[in-house]
Amino acid sequence: MVNQFCATPADSDVLTELSAVTPANPFATAEYSEARRTLGYQPWVLGLRNDDGTLEDGCGGFFRSGRLNRILEIVSLPALGASSPFWDGLREFCERHGVTRLQLGTFASPPGTAIPNLGNHFTQRVRCEFVLDLLHDPTGSLHSNHKRNVKKARKAGVVVVRTQSAEVASAHVALMTRSRDRRHGRGKSPGHTGQPTGHAALLRSGAAEVFQALLDGSAVSSVLVLRAPQGAYYHSAGTSPEGMAVGASHFLVQAIATELRAERVAVFNLGGADEDSGLGRFKAGFGCQRVPLPQATFFVGPAWRRRAGKLAALVQSAGKTALHPLASGTLLRSR
Repeated sequence: MVNQFCATPADSDVLTELSAVTPANPFATAEYSEARRTLGYQPWVLGLRNDDGTLEDGCGGFFRSGRLNRILEIVSLPALGASSPFWDGLREFCERHGVTRLQLGTFASPPGTAIPNLGNHFTQRVRCEFVLDLLHDPTGSLHSNHKRNVKKARKAGVVVVRTQSAEVASAHVALMTRSRDRRHGRGKSPGHTGQPTGHAALLRSGAAEVFQALLDGSAVSSVLVLRAPQGAYYHSAGTSPEGMAVGASHFLVQAIATELRAERVAVFNLGGADEDSGLGRFKAGFGCQRVPLPQATFFVGPAWRRRAGKLAALVQSAGKTALHPLASGTLLRSR
């Protein structure tokens, strides 16, 4: 069979096809596409079809336009080799639709996914995801430190609740912010916690649900989980200092894994982290498989547009510097 590139606006029929061929990928569901649509993106399904018209593999592609660039974002690439006909088809698709920046992500992508050189790249790196196989009992894979924390949380009376209510988005982001501030205080990169709007859109569409650990009735740890029929993805999380003290985050992730397994979910992807970081060690402690994956952003538009973009960035940067109090030799007094 000959595989040919295909690209279709994301209507219900093609999204049903996509979910059927990638049932464990939460970034390939109709609910996830709907959430992105409500945030201003134009969803498409990109993939390969056999000569009989059957969708062999695919992914979501999301358009958004700025003043200088038209961006196509693929959040989760399918299992592709560097020589796959998908890439030539994607190049032609980008030219036809005036794409200037191509962002290629591998969130929940299968092991062995490859990205060839598609143009001038802004970023290109290898990242690592931590994947938990739920076909086996996740309690048997816990590292000793994680077992101690789970026991501590249970003894403290921590309980777990779950909801798809969008009203919980602000509380979830507030806990993410507390984790970010704690990392920043230790000299780590603070990262980006996002805005409640994005999390609320995922909850409203049914693409995600929030699991929270409660201590004395208050949320001390929170995880937003993206869902697919056979897979789940740890999208974002946060824990308060009170939660850290009683092992709430360890208890919560273990409880999520146990509940998902009871619902016949086969894979719980705990997302990415640097392998040597504290977050990486935290995720590895649940008995996850480490999956290295590529990630890249390419400029695929005409050279003049790239130069214009660089010039605009320089002007914006210069404007910020000029507005900084230290640039003019003044220092604002703290209140």
